[in-house]
Amino acid sequence: MIRIIGIALMAAMLSGCAAVAIQGASRAKDNAVIVGNEDAAAAGDVAAQMKMGDAHCCTIAGSAGVLNNQKATEWYCKAARQGDPRAKYELGRIYSGDLVRGMNAPAKLGALVTTQRENKPLALMWFNLAAEAGYGDAAEEATDLSGDMTAVERLQASVRQQDWRAQACEWNAVYPDNQL
Repeated sequence: MIRIIGIALMAAMLSGCAAVAIQGASRAKDNAVIVGNEDAAAAGDVAAQMKMGDAHCCTIAGSAGVLNNQKATEWYCKAARQGDPRAKYELGRIYSGDLVRGMNAPAKLGALVTTQRENKPLALMWFNLAAEAGYGDAAEEATDLSGDMTAVERLQASVRQQDWRAQACEWNAVYPDNQL
């Protein structure tokens, strides 16, 4: 019995080490993507902007353990405003509070300790725009989110959508208490 518990503890510790190694490799890959796409993204290349958003999205910035969604939303916003359907979907996902992808343990921990991170009307607006552009799961996400909203929140989303290009699109503009 003691031997089984010891083996289980060792397996748990090793899986933690593997997670750290995987996270480190993933962060190194993201950093390479950022370096390789920054100039093109700044010049307006939508594909490069999406790569920048993906590389920054839902990661931990600095030693404070703050989610790095400011840079992600800046890049996704630039791509969305140029018409990229997935960028619109990603903004909907972020503003709905779906902040962490995959097995990113540090980011999941950061999401737990970060203050309020959802803006349902803004999220619904972005999901609706992505759905109108024909992006995969956007219509289903919009339906699910809408079902969890009040009539006033749905109306706010509809009003926002009428002039969507004028809406706040950067994380810190929507959540000023989460400044990096």
